[in-house]
Amino acid sequence: MEASFWIEKWNQGQIGFHQNKYQDKLVKYFPLFQPKAGQKVLVPLCGKSKDMIWLHEQRLQVHGIELHEGAVKAFFEENGFRDVVKKNEQEFVHYDYQNIRVSCGDFFKLNAIGSYDFIYDRASLVALPLEMRKSYAKVVTDALNSGGEYLLLVYEYDQSKMQGPPFSITDSEVHELFGKSFEIKKVDSQKPEEAGPRLDELGRFVQNVFLMKKH
Repeated sequence: MEASFWIEKWNQGQIGFHQNKYQDKLVKYFPLFQPKAGQKVLVPLCGKSKDMIWLHEQRLQVHGIELHEGAVKAFFEENGFRDVVKKNEQEFVHYDYQNIRVSCGDFFKLNAIGSYDFIYDRASLVALPLEMRKSYAKVVTDALNSGGEYLLLVYEYDQSKMQGPPFSITDSEVHELFGKSFEIKKVDSQKPEEAGPRLDELGRFVQNVFLMKKH
């Protein structure tokens, strides 16, 4: 999916994927990792997700990566975060507030080997077409510390019924992408109450939740 696709979506306000509340699967399952204050969590393709606030409230160091600068600015403005510090650094423009950093730039240029204790992915992998997922998996795998943990949420449905995004991700693909580097445990599989207008029109689909630990 070209960067211009997502930039256009944000510019036109077509952001049905954005949720105005904390993701219930995050609140339910992330505490199972038993995070400690000061540990670092990466939130890929974060948009202006309120989930970063929840992670911030757990006293974690939160780092979101987002392509569209307008989404980054909206995150801080809409949540009343003031005195945000802006910093240009190589491939990214960083916006910092307390223990939250949101970096504007191309996620695939993230070079942060072993920099994070956790990764939280609500709508990142499902946003990418098949040909981009292996590259994405490599970036997140490299970014996570050995022993680090990864909360992955994906959708599964009959891909012939709808052209993504969000794309359908099967269990077998999750294992193909991450099985060599992670212990993978599927902990939830059900239709969520809210998933955005495109998925809601499908009728039949599930959201699968995986807890993964890097070897």
